[in-house]
Amino acid sequence: MDERARSTLDTDDHVDTPPQTTRRAVLTAGGTIALGGLAGCVAVDGLWDRASERAIGTTSASPASFYSGGAIDDVTAYRSGPIDVRFVPPTLRAESRRIDIDGWSTSAATNAQDYNSSRSNKPRTTYWPDPDSDGDGISTLVTVLDIERSLVVYADAAIGAIEERSADDATAALDAFVDATTAVQAALDGCPTELCRTVSDHADGRKDLARDATDAVSAGRWDSARRSIQQARRIVQSDIDRIHDDLDSDGDGLPDATKSLYEYLDGEPTIAEQFVVSLPDTRVPDGPALESELTPKRVLEYFTGDRNAEGCADSDRAAAVHRDLACRDLLTATIALDGGDLDQHRDIDTKDIRRGVAAFGTTSGVVVTGASPAAAVAEPMARVTSDCCAADTCCFDYDSWGEEITAGAATVTPTFVVPVVATPPDCPSPIPALLYVRRIRHDDQLLYVGGWHIDDGALYENSATLLVADGPNVVAGVTRSDIEDGAIDLVKMASDDRVVRKKPGRTKYATATVTGRYDPDAEYLPAGAHSVCRSDGDLYCWGVQSREALATHDTTDCDDRDPDVRPSAVTTALDAPVLHLVEAGDASNDVKFKAGAELSKSVN
Repeated sequence: MDERARSTLDTDDHVDTPPQTTRRAVLTAGGTIALGGLAGCVAVDGLWDRASERAIGTTSASPASFYSGGAIDDVTAYRSGPIDVRFVPPTLRAESRRIDIDGWSTSAATNAQDYNSSRSNKPRTTYWPDPDSDGDGISTLVTVLDIERSLVVYADAAIGAIEERSADDATAALDAFVDATTAVQAALDGCPTELCRTVSDHADGRKDLARDATDAVSAGRWDSARRSIQQARRIVQSDIDRIHDDLDSDGDGLPDATKSLYEYLDGEPTIAEQFVVSLPDTRVPDGPALESELTPKRVLEYFTGDRNAEGCADSDRAAAVHRDLACRDLLTATIALDGGDLDQHRDIDTKDIRRGVAAFGTTSGVVVTGASPAAAVAEPMARVTSDCCAADTCCFDYDSWGEEITAGAATVTPTFVVPVVATPPDCPSPIPALLYVRRIRHDDQLLYVGGWHIDDGALYENSATLLVADGPNVVAGVTRSDIEDGAIDLVKMASDDRVVRKKPGRTKYATATVTGRYDPDAEYLPAGAHSVCRSDGDLYCWGVQSREALATHDTTDCDDRDPDVRPSAVTTALDAPVLHLVEAGDASNDVKFKAGAELSKSVN
């Protein structure tokens, strides 16, 4: 058995309890959260049993986990590591008594090798690990640097249009230059440093030069227009150099505050984690149904925020989860929202977030990526299905999982995706990431499945993280004999599913993280995935990663065959197969622990 799993069992049990402990012994040992004023109420087994009998629905649950995938030998892929299995029983209140119900979780981390050095993409210089909470202006300068780089793109576009005597194109580029300069001034407002004041002062001058160029274009004075915008571009470049020098004191090309992060990525960093929490689909008369208590907002809160905060295990709710969830201790990384607010998601101004999410539809699926908040398609959250994308991807109440669809013996909700920062153990600073979660009903149980994944586009140029799906998750019921015999045929299950998948990628790649140069025809992508340069000219994943990328999309012809561009992708599936232990209601906890850690052995 995995040592972490065994240590969890020991923690929940009395020290002298053997591994084959009963479910009641584990629960009464204090592994659950006491409801307000309820701790210690269940002192007599008879009271416990009478309360338990009042539950409607099953009180039993079994472990489930994502399938880790089959043999992969044609691409660079990183698989998740050993599975951590835990017994995490929640509690329901019935007549002031606690109801005996099961709960299990599995989780696994994905570690890369030489993640930073095994690529041609340069580190992006416009990511800063911490918000500007100390008022030193550095985070502001990082934002300004991104805008300044877009100004160079607009200036070059204006110069090219002027040389071609294209008044309309020149005017459009110059107008965009003025608008972006205004955005620089707004970002610098209130920044206390001398460099901020210098750049702000320069912004006034170059805005005047751009307007002079616009007037000259209107008058047909092309040479004058070119001189004005060329002078403005020189000012922009000098400000970029000043900001670079301020952020990168030793001139090694990396901002001082991110150097340790990229060094971490040079080793064997944790770049993703996955989890599945299995709970009974149960309720009590005139009391709560577990499913109605565990809203998307509440589930997301169990994975975002401080770990083991004071009072995290205290709850007066009708349904209370195990301490490992309530205290955000289920995963190895500490996760925090990146400027968003689960209570005010509809009112979030994209100016208040450092990264957003953007969803794009394909002919048979969906691709979700991280995005600059400056992109019109960027949102503070997304709720997506494989039928994406309608105009109402965002923003929904976090109190509803949305409409469920049937997939075999399971029903599956849409997936929620939110931008976060994740700090794995030994990581020196937060990593930009995307957190995702959905709910699945299977075998009279509620499976909350999800994870987080590094947001590559925030850290590297010409790259994007792609969370993809072409249907609901295939959920395979696995018996203990299936594990022994390797009897599960996921490929057949996927082909028998009512959702017809055009490619075999899910059963082969599962939760693996695939990295490399982007190929829209790759079998791990949904059918109809766009090329980097879409045939309809619309924005796609790489065009929303930064303000510079947005400016490039607006002003130049896209060419994803350019060897100097080499767009790359880091891809993982939202709809990876899930393996769920079934026919194990009477099995001991030790048997479930062992089976939960070995579920992938059931796949032939």
